[in-house]
Amino acid sequence: MKNGQERFWEVDLLVLLRMWWSDIAIFVATALTFVVLAMPVIIPALIMWFLMSINFTVTGALTP
Repeated sequence: MKNGQERFWEVDLLVLLRMWWSDIAIFVATALTFVVLAMPVIIPALIMWFLMSINFTVTGALTP
């Protein structure tokens, strides 16, 4: 006779692994979406960081 409460050794491991894989897939998709949407901010920030690190200056007619 089965109780209403399920014991941990009665858990179906295949179902548990499928649920875990589904959760991991959602997390990876979310992280990838975040990175892709952040690219327009990340790329110019990296360019500016590089230019500042080499002490880049613009000289010419356009600067006072």
